[in-house]
Amino acid sequence: MNCPEIKPYEDQAIDTVISVINKAREKLGHRQNLVQLAGSRKIFTANQKVVLTSLHSPLAVTCEELIKDTIEKKWNLTDTLMYVLWYRGVSQNECSQYYYFEAVFSQPTVAYPIPQATVSVFFRVEDKHIEPLHLKGVPMLTFRIEGSKVDHDVRFVMLTADWILAVIMMKIKLFKRIESIRLF
Repeated sequence: MNCPEIKPYEDQAIDTVISVINKAREKLGHRQNLVQLAGSRKIFTANQKVVLTSLHSPLAVTCEELIKDTIEKKWNLTDTLMYVLWYRGVSQNECSQYYYFEAVFSQPTVAYPIPQATVSVFFRVEDKHIEPLHLKGVPMLTFRIEGSKVDHDVRFVMLTADWILAVIMMKIKLFKRIESIRLF
């Protein structure tokens, strides 16, 4: 008598997932087994764009250096834009201490050496007080573009010149619309 092999549910689930993924990838002309899929996990997971291990006391100084380094070397925004970085202060609550920075970007041209519009990118560093010192880790650094409601983690999201240029173009269109109405 020829009985089919009894497989545990976990193996059946793995086989099902692999077959579904392979069917999808087969349409693209590429098949993988479980080991190859596990090895490709690095491709599908978010790699850190900016490493925050250089942040230490005094945070206001090291954060400013990290933000400048990120803007100039990691994001390469100075190729197309100019910026100035300002320290905007500190606040705290019972759980954390926050440091605020503002980077104002502009794109001067030969026709307009004084830029018509600028865009602010706001950075916030959160240093938590509620964790013990040996488990504290590094502070959290996020940024938000002017006019947006979303905070982005600098470790995983890269700010591009296109985002900033889009806001500049929106501002210029608004200025032209206001001029056409002739309110002033």
